[in-house]
Amino acid sequence: MLEYRPDKFIRTFEIYKGVQFWEWLNQPQIITIMKTACYLRRPAVEAIAPLLEQAFETEVHRVKVRQMIGHMVRQILESEGYHLHRANVRINSRDNPFLFGSAYTRFAA
Repeated sequence: MLEYRPDKFIRTFEIYKGVQFWEWLNQPQIITIMKTACYLRRPAVEAIAPLLEQAFETEVHRVKVRQMIGHMVRQILESEGYHLHRANVRINSRDNPFLFGSAYTRFAA
């Protein structure tokens, strides 16, 4: 498994189950969901948010945790050959804990 580089999220990673979030995000089925969101030009966090809420409940509602998750998603998708397409994409679903997310596209072969 890819090793997470927490950078500015080191404190959040240590306090709020960072290892568990990282392991959960690296599950093959979660990566597949994120890749599907990329294909649809939508933020990966938008697609995985309902599953994140089921797995981690209220932890996902903390701003710093959501930011750390976005940071983790970026590292995972970059390791899978994706790059940032658009940042701050609005997520319109009212029940989604993420208001904005980044959309990624695959590098051209």
